[in-house]
Amino acid sequence: MNPYFYMLEKEWLEHKVITRIPLVLLVCGVVLLLSILMNSTIQSNVTYELTYNIDGHESGFELGKQLSGLAFGFTGLLSILLTTLYFPKTLRKERQEGSVMFWRSMPVSDLTIHLVKLGFGLLVTPIICSMLVISADLVMWLINFVMSQSFPLFFTGESIFYVFTHWLEFIGRMWLVGLALLPLAALAMAISQKVSSPLLVMVIGFYVIKLLSTNLLGTDVISHFLHSITTLPLEIIGGGNPLAAFAKAGVVHLVIYYLIGAASLATSLKLSRLVD
Repeated sequence: MNPYFYMLEKEWLEHKVITRIPLVLLVCGVVLLLSILMNSTIQSNVTYELTYNIDGHESGFELGKQLSGLAFGFTGLLSILLTTLYFPKTLRKERQEGSVMFWRSMPVSDLTIHLVKLGFGLLVTPIICSMLVISADLVMWLINFVMSQSFPLFFTGESIFYVFTHWLEFIGRMWLVGLALLPLAALAMAISQKVSSPLLVMVIGFYVIKLLSTNLLGTDVISHFLHSITTLPLEIIGGGNPLAAFAKAGVVHLVIYYLIGAASLATSLKLSRLVD
């Protein structure tokens, strides 16, 4: 077996929360939706208007499409959350369990280990979470196909092709989010090898740097930089053009940001070689 696939499988097995949380949410969502559909009095208990007039043209309420968009945004935030929780503990977990010495005995370099972890956290995790998006779209399409006459509230008029393209759009946007989170992921792995609570240190450090730069230095330059970087993933998820989010962040901010990421990755590699 290719060592990269083996190492990705190891990450999959050791960090089961990344698969279990989306799976639990998927089951809960399906059960909730089925319970609503099986309620024969739901349409009489909910007041809604299927059509409304805009400039003389009728438009469908399209609750199903709105739910699909809500699932898209929620799943994107969930993927970011799982990624944020993954990187501060992945290298530290191996140090604590002693498995890092096992990899030292294998023909696997520290750079390969870091690349696999970055790939799993930034590329594989969004694919795992994407099952929520495609499942929500499939359920909406199925309801539209089977029950559009008896339950027109969910009518969207979308096709199975839309389900597939919407899923690909989610993965594409989340991989761009992964690119935006790359320097922070490298920074988290570096800090995690020196402190026991890297995520807490990063959060506190973020606000301390922001306050000090404003109050002591009397400038908002650092504050604007931090704001541009932290809002970049959200702009990619919710913006009309995800690539425009990088332009909005600013070239100077991005250059500094990725230089910090490169320095963090180099530091993490150096620290990993110091493990006894």
